[in-house]
Amino acid sequence: MAFTSAKSPHTCEHCQGIALDFGLDKDAVQFSCGVKEAVTADQAGCHLFHAFVDSLKREIPLEELRTTNRNLVFSIRYEKEDLPYCPAELVLTVSEISADTAQKSSVLGYTRLSLWTNEGNAAAVDISTRPYELDPSSRISVDFARRCIQSCQNEHEQCRRSMGNIMARGGSALIDPNSIPSRLLNLVTKNSELYVQLIGNSLPSAIDKEMVSLEGFAILSYCWGGPQPVQLMRDNVTNLGNGIPVARLPKSLQDAAWFTHEIGLKHLWIDALCIIQDDIEDKVHEISRMELYYGQSTVTICAASSAKCSDGFLTRHTEDVARYKFGPIQLRAKTSTGTSGFVQAVAEVDYFNIQKPPEPITSRGWTLQEALLSRRILIFSSDYLYFTCTVANASCGGFEPGLKPRVMTTYQSRVANVHTISGLRDYPVTFVWRNLINDYTKRFLGCPADKLPAVSALASSLIPMGKERNQQLVYLAGLMVDISDQDNYSWRNEFLWRVHDMKNTRQIPIGSPSWSWSSLDGRIISCTRYPFSSRWNIAEESQGIRLCEYGVDLENRIAPFGAVKGGLVKIHARIKELSTIQGHKYKIMTESNPTIVFEKVDHTILAYVPDTEEGMHIVNRGIKGEQRVFLVELVPFYETGDVPTGLIVTNAADTGRYVRVGIFEYHHPEDNPNVEDMALRKTLFDGSKSEYVHII
Repeated sequence: MAFTSAKSPHTCEHCQGIALDFGLDKDAVQFSCGVKEAVTADQAGCHLFHAFVDSLKREIPLEELRTTNRNLVFSIRYEKEDLPYCPAELVLTVSEISADTAQKSSVLGYTRLSLWTNEGNAAAVDISTRPYELDPSSRISVDFARRCIQSCQNEHEQCRRSMGNIMARGGSALIDPNSIPSRLLNLVTKNSELYVQLIGNSLPSAIDKEMVSLEGFAILSYCWGGPQPVQLMRDNVTNLGNGIPVARLPKSLQDAAWFTHEIGLKHLWIDALCIIQDDIEDKVHEISRMELYYGQSTVTICAASSAKCSDGFLTRHTEDVARYKFGPIQLRAKTSTGTSGFVQAVAEVDYFNIQKPPEPITSRGWTLQEALLSRRILIFSSDYLYFTCTVANASCGGFEPGLKPRVMTTYQSRVANVHTISGLRDYPVTFVWRNLINDYTKRFLGCPADKLPAVSALASSLIPMGKERNQQLVYLAGLMVDISDQDNYSWRNEFLWRVHDMKNTRQIPIGSPSWSWSSLDGRIISCTRYPFSSRWNIAEESQGIRLCEYGVDLENRIAPFGAVKGGLVKIHARIKELSTIQGHKYKIMTESNPTIVFEKVDHTILAYVPDTEEGMHIVNRGIKGEQRVFLVELVPFYETGDVPTGLIVTNAADTGRYVRVGIFEYHHPEDNPNVEDMALRKTLFDGSKSEYVHII
């Protein structure tokens, strides 16, 4: 039978015979019984005693437990809450008492059940946690959101950082007036109906920046899910400037306006209504400022559960009984003040929501940077309302009712892939960027031309992180290249990305150079592996490999991290024509597993990893000598690892330059390397002179 916290928690004659006493000392045993009583209650379907029995499954099989004569003691202790870190809990222990005179006790089974109680119950004097709130538009949800925002503003210096320095540990409590959007939606009530009035640039009403700096504004992150029925266009600026009823907006936008108004904010930014959608210059200008908008907003409202703008995100949810491993189990309790009440004991199957299907918003490309750049996020998930900021998390109901500080880089939020950038601050910038691109390229973009603009604000905000660490970072059409030291391996990693599934990857004609992942529509796996060992003498082993020149042709100079019309890199390296390679077994890889660093093989294989199906055909023609195709060495031979490795290129028609086709590497047995095979790897580029390779 399924149990719920609101209407039907588990209760039976066995667990109702237990009365907790919150006035007892911490180490006091609240209840104890023998094996016969526990097994009988479990067989009768009692969830509390089933939790006991389940904790023993690794030590004593159920059939043996039913007939055992071992001296087992089943006991319950109560631990008081220590919020925001720990809720009140019941500690269920199964111990075996030795048969000798010493009667030593050894623990065989152990589990914890967290406690909550309903608002207004007498037990609330000791138990501050409540069941999850199922209505995201309720007064409880609104008060939770207000409380989280205010607590964060008052207590978290790190959440006041300036977006001029994303690494900053503090900042002003006020919003920087220069970071206030060019346009905002002013929320006003007329005749008891909520209206949105567009204010700002080219509009009748200007933005009072001093007031917005003091009072703040909200910003919406959501899935468009197709064309927007209401957008800001050049021909309706005046109409939106006069104000329209919120009821005329798509449901997700309605919900955002209503919730923003309810939590006490007067201004809201929504891309569809605050950027002139048919004005290219306006779009480029506003997209270039998005790091300021999301980074300085009071809170980001994340419509995580909505796949399209017409869905809305304030619909009441149904309690998901599958999330409970045990319970909710209703128990009688005597409070510390002597009154009688009830609590519910619960264990969740997947507390961190790791096993849950991803929320719709995590499939959209634009929303990655929108979350990462935010300092506070209200996440309206498919289940519950959550809050996350740069240092803490909370849930509306459940066991994080207040802002619970994160320890080190433990889980970023209760909703996978919706969180701020805070936990990534302590990692190298290039490592952070490559991992973000792995996520980003799994997501969907409605317009291929948005490939670079949709992460441009994020890229721009990461550059200061490198400067703080004395790194000289150059952003090249989606690659975060560290040119601080030409002998390092970081820049080579940046060019050695590969596609996840060649057959589902296609070239997109948006102007990006072939050496950038942004030239492709498909999932990318970044390279982070070189060097393998600190013993590598990079200066001696680099064979003169250098990144000599680089550059991109921007579509718009006011957007240095945005779309490009082309690009060039000049690399000094050895090259080898495919048709001249002899004695190697080879394989053309059509898929790459992101969880496998080295492929396990029985013999050494020269692996060609083309970017697209057309690239596969080019490689095949190159092997046969029907087309000139070359290997460009980026990482030289080393005894361990999949080296040498580098790029596969072919001549670009009528240019005297090359275009990327894919990458190459070696797969070989790690445990028992063959001497002959190792010699093949070591001598692959023997006789090849270093030359300047221009790749576009």
